[in-house]
Amino acid sequence: FFWFFTNCRLQVMKSMELLIIEAAVSGNYGIALQAFTINPLLPSGHTAKRIMDKLFLAHKSYSLQFAKAIETLEHEGITIKDELARNLAKEQLV
Repeated sequence: FFWFFTNCRLQVMKSMELLIIEAAVSGNYGIALQAFTINPLLPSGHTAKRIMDKLFLAHKSYSLQFAKAIETLEHEGITIKDELARNLAKEQLV
């Protein structure tokens, strides 16, 4: 049973990694969200989206392929709430 469970988790993590690569190459927000949503370390799709959106905002100067999605997030008023992370993002240190 342990082997089966471990093997299944590895397959899910590998699928997530492949989706992340596809999203990074294509700049497709939906594929990135799908990858974050299937991550077994995140408790819900809502949490996955919230984390991903804040990561995009924090790293926007390095994520040019997601510029349109980041612009939409900023237009919707989504911000980085953590003061330290927000300051680091402003200084482009993250």
